[in-house]
Amino acid sequence: MPRSLLIYGLCIPVAILLGYLIATPFNTLSLVFVGLSLFVLSIPIFLRWHHALAIFTWNSYLVLFFLPGQPNLGIAAAAISLFISLVDRLMHRHEGFLRVPSVARSLLFLTLVVLVTAKLTGGIGGQVFGAESWGAKRYLGVLGAIVGYFALVSRPVPEDKARLYASIFVLSGVTAVVSDLAYAAGPRFYFLFTLFPATLAFSQALSEGDLLRLSGVCFAAVSVYQYLLMRYGIRGLCDWSRPWRLAAFAALFAASAFGGYRSSILLGLLILFVQFYLEALHKTKLLPIFLLAGALLAALLLGFSERLPLSFQRSLSFLPIKVDAAAKYDAQYTLDWRLEIWRIVTPEVPKYLLLGKGFAYSGTDYYLTQEAIKRGLYQSEEDALVSGNYHQGILTLIIPFGVWGLIGFGAFCCAALRVLSLNFRYGRESLKLINTFLLSSFVAHLIYYVLFYGQFDSDIISFTGWIALSITLNAGVRRKQVGEREDHTEAVPVHSTLVA
Repeated sequence: MPRSLLIYGLCIPVAILLGYLIATPFNTLSLVFVGLSLFVLSIPIFLRWHHALAIFTWNSYLVLFFLPGQPNLGIAAAAISLFISLVDRLMHRHEGFLRVPSVARSLLFLTLVVLVTAKLTGGIGGQVFGAESWGAKRYLGVLGAIVGYFALVSRPVPEDKARLYASIFVLSGVTAVVSDLAYAAGPRFYFLFTLFPATLAFSQALSEGDLLRLSGVCFAAVSVYQYLLMRYGIRGLCDWSRPWRLAAFAALFAASAFGGYRSSILLGLLILFVQFYLEALHKTKLLPIFLLAGALLAALLLGFSERLPLSFQRSLSFLPIKVDAAAKYDAQYTLDWRLEIWRIVTPEVPKYLLLGKGFAYSGTDYYLTQEAIKRGLYQSEEDALVSGNYHQGILTLIIPFGVWGLIGFGAFCCAALRVLSLNFRYGRESLKLINTFLLSSFVAHLIYYVLFYGQFDSDIISFTGWIALSITLNAGVRRKQVGEREDHTEAVPVHSTLVA
């Protein structure tokens, strides 16, 4: 009886206080207290399923609204998971973390470069803390990606749950669609933006005329068609006894064009080409079938491209087809804008080879630059130059962190490609399609990052996530067993290209 009274005596006042605070949700203190209360209540859940939650939320579009800067839920869950794993290992002194020294050393070196650069260039800063210098969120993106890697490799995924974990890892990106739906539903649903990033709805809000761009729909469609590609592979998608697979994939690939991003089509095609090669389909009768299908699709686009929605036409504007003048102008304007940024920034690279510029920049300078652009005194690319958003992968790495950052990232990519290739070649047969997709996706994104577009602080999260998932699913790095016969039909070309 006294124990029950004590429980009620503690719970009832807390419940009353939480009810009052929830009734005034726009008070900062209320949000912080409610968030902390929810966190305390969720501690048993984290202790039991922290590793699974880190994997499940890594690609999700959810933010922690009650924390400064509204960090991504995946990074926060990974940080909590890593802390619990470290404490568990210290207390029980058992082998926990899956050791892949080549990847770990490169990421630790990259961490050192980031921290030293931040120290020597004026600190991390942070708009949410009232600092005059901004850029802390970008540092958080890089450091959070590295923390996430070590959290995900803290233990192996049970063999019987590997496919489930990989599926949710990819499918969690479907949460992106909520932002578009909330904006389309009207102000009564804007409260959803406290949990889902409002930035995804910006392109929809800024759409003019018939050029409606739906970023959330695009990213959600990409997540689902990537799941189909991982689950069935290209060979499985082309199973004529199950035509719904190919139809669903084609519909989702087309739906990704609703965002109006050329990158969604380019990157999707790169993943398909790489996976087509890794599955050795270029040696089968599927090659002429795909070439014929591609020719028919090209003929249809040439004849009917101007009848497609404007967002579709914008996504396809890099192809030699006719598109509406409005879509073509919008796409060409952004391309010229980026080329001008690269033209201005490239001569500055030698200045930052030994000591990078870092991510921090003056909030005052950024505000004054934006005001000057509004008044026609500066060109539209000037604010991107101030903030360091150069829209090109290598530039967003070498200018902030110099040649040392480039060396660290290059070493990480080489180590990651070797691990992904070994797991692809020697991994369990039940994980063959998953390992194929992870290698294909990493290679395609790396090509796109280097040659076309990238932002280091956001793309590094994807790169570390893929390699960490591969390691935790395969319980480390798979190698050829003594006496094992190697299948040269699929593995040899990949090994000779990526590992040798």
